[in-house]
Amino acid sequence: MILNNLASSSSASTPESVDVDLSRRQLSCESLAYGLSPEDCDHMSSIGMLGQGANARSANDSDNGIWIGWDGPNTFTFINAAYVPVTIVVWYRALGDDQASFLNARVPKISYSLPERGSAVIISLANGVPGGWSALYNQSTQLTRYGQIDNTFGEFSTGEFATIDVSRLVNMSGNPVTVRVSGGCVADMRSCVYACDTGTPSCGAAGTYNLLGCRGPNAVQSVDPDGNPTGGCQGWSNGGHLDIMLE
Repeated sequence: MILNNLASSSSASTPESVDVDLSRRQLSCESLAYGLSPEDCDHMSSIGMLGQGANARSANDSDNGIWIGWDGPNTFTFINAAYVPVTIVVWYRALGDDQASFLNARVPKISYSLPERGSAVIISLANGVPGGWSALYNQSTQLTRYGQIDNTFGEFSTGEFATIDVSRLVNMSGNPVTVRVSGGCVADMRSCVYACDTGTPSCGAAGTYNLLGCRGPNAVQSVDPDGNPTGGCQGWSNGGHLDIMLE
């Protein structure tokens, strides 16, 4: 299942729909969200992100079923496997919201600092939650001209048909990511990954990308009604655990 990237949103061909005046959209770091460092917040502000993550710490405090903690039916452990500070950013995709990943126009649900190699955070998700995530590395990763994080994406949907994939469509040269699903499936830069097949550094239009290496236990691959590839790692219906290495 491909969720919330250039291929699904078609916003790459209509950038005027997400362009904003960044000078009028600078987030404040006077009061920091739980788990977000001042340095990471300052960087988010400097690149034009609209806001800090809500960083809810319980299901009751979360308005979209995404919170920091281990007590949800689905848990994602994000692990800094790089040698630089990393900020993990998670967003929710409301039904019909093709701009959910455009963080100059939407506020993420989570923005959490992983300051050193080995740092980790567990994120809980209710069932029936669609969304995605990406990461900022070493206070240097930028937004694209359209407002998406200029890096590798992860895309997910929880619940009965829970699926996760890795997407390189925004930036084919993005930082490596490895996702290990409790059911045994792996999505990384070569497996269950959306990649441009045109030799371009980024893509998104129908017919310019493919889903690669999605084979083996609990890996699924098909096509949507328009003939575009769809699929990813399953095996965690209505609850499961994912380990996500940010390399």
